[in-house]
Amino acid sequence: MPISILREFIVLSKNLNFSKTARQLYITQSVLSKHIALLERKIGLTLLIRGHHNVELTDVGKLFLKEAIAIVNRYDEGMKKVKMAVYGIKMELKIGYLYASTRDILVPAMQLFKKYYPHIELKLMACEYGKLAQKLKNNDLDLILTADFDKDILFWCDTYKLYEDELCVVVRKDHPLAKRKNITIHELNSERILMPSNENFNGYATFVNEIFNSEKLSQDRKLRYKCAGSSLLMVEAGYGAAIVPQKLKTIASEKICFIPLRGNQYSFDVIAAWRKVNNNPAVKKFIQMLSDIQI
Repeated sequence: MPISILREFIVLSKNLNFSKTARQLYITQSVLSKHIALLERKIGLTLLIRGHHNVELTDVGKLFLKEAIAIVNRYDEGMKKVKMAVYGIKMELKIGYLYASTRDILVPAMQLFKKYYPHIELKLMACEYGKLAQKLKNNDLDLILTADFDKDILFWCDTYKLYEDELCVVVRKDHPLAKRKNITIHELNSERILMPSNENFNGYATFVNEIFNSEKLSQDRKLRYKCAGSSLLMVEAGYGAAIVPQKLKTIASEKICFIPLRGNQYSFDVIAAWRKVNNNPAVKKFIQMLSDIQI
């Protein structure tokens, strides 16, 4: 089915008038009528109710109109990307990332990407964990660098493992536990614990909650943070001990220290993730850069 006939149907559905639509499209009314009749035969359904002067969309026609618009939009976007790739016109790749967790990987990957693909513009957005997957799902981002806590992401995303991280306890350097090489969860029962907000951190918060629920820590000992970086400031100010990824140590003050939790159940992967239906060819190119810098 030629895409041009779908375009004619969309214009006709807006005008609901054959003669007006034919003039607008610079074709004869008879040619337009033949094209619409061909479209209806192809799909085996009546899309329009024809009157003496105007037409109306059938219920099926209204449904088909939405699909036709979506098909034409996807076609136009695809052709635009192909032309940009062929002729070297500026393309863009929108990347969301966890700042502390991925900046050491992101910077050299960007430098390498710029060297090989100077015509592709990178647009970066640092986000808290809970916002990244949603922005990817909403098509606000093409690629995210994030922690792998929400396993349902595998149903609609392809992923690439960047590295393995682990949860740590963060305390002030004058805290009695500060000189420990590692620590168990039950040793924190007397501490006020800064934990990720359920609303802001989704699967990450669930992961941390399950750890502490097994220890039955009382609710009055838990304090929720909405920003991982801010939790480090709260520790430094004496609000309690925080549970955060070890990688946050790269942005931490020298007045606090990170103590690994004893056991391998506190480790998790940091990944790159992109929609399985993403047609932006720059995504795979950037994944290749991430792979190259990790060799």
